[in-house]
Amino acid sequence: MEPVSAARLFCGSLVSLVAPLYCVLCGEPTEPAALGASRGPLCQACADALLSGIRVGERCSTCGKPLVSESGRCMRCRGVEYRFDSAYPLFRYSGDARALILAYKSGARRSLAPFFARILAAALRERYPGRVVVPVPPRPGKLRRKGWDQVDDIARILERRHGVLVRRILERTAGAEQKALDLRGRAANLQGRIRVRRGAVIPEDPILLDDVLTTGATLSECASTLKSAGALRVDALAIGAD
Repeated sequence: MEPVSAARLFCGSLVSLVAPLYCVLCGEPTEPAALGASRGPLCQACADALLSGIRVGERCSTCGKPLVSESGRCMRCRGVEYRFDSAYPLFRYSGDARALILAYKSGARRSLAPFFARILAAALRERYPGRVVVPVPPRPGKLRRKGWDQVDDIARILERRHGVLVRRILERTAGAEQKALDLRGRAANLQGRIRVRRGAVIPEDPILLDDVLTTGATLSECASTLKSAGALRVDALAIGAD
């Protein structure tokens, strides 16, 4: 065993004795962080159960959400013109996946970022190898108010631990919150509020990164901005889809 690994193991074991870690989902004790650094505050059983649900059933070719009785595209996408070419959410935003995402976003369980980054990195390698990731920009003032941005936390780990090329080339101007708005309202609220940073180099086929795909309005506006600046194709990757 290497000295660094031994030190991490000792520290993780010491922490688990003094302040035991418990699984975010089931409440059972988890192994020391050194033994499950990429899993975060999740027990092995819950992590395995979540991962088994990533590819369940047929998906919409546009938004990536599970299809019920449709074929090819879901009913919403048949009536909407999105500017992104495709989206791929890892999970349906329900059950344990929803609870985990909420614990990360609203509960500030930032220790979940490595787990999300690991499974997103695997999806990038499989579906979009070698392509540049562009994080969806936060609302102005969010960093001052919350002290962190959940999408950028994951993006930083993708860079450092998984060798993903990330370019933070989009920024967002002030506007109303999206939560209470429908698809049309969200699209109107975002129109013209996403812009490219001055001097940014635009990738030919970037991958937008977001946490949750709801109506797709934010991803569509980001894709529109990137294409107006020179991108030829824009796909999107998200943790969940509501």
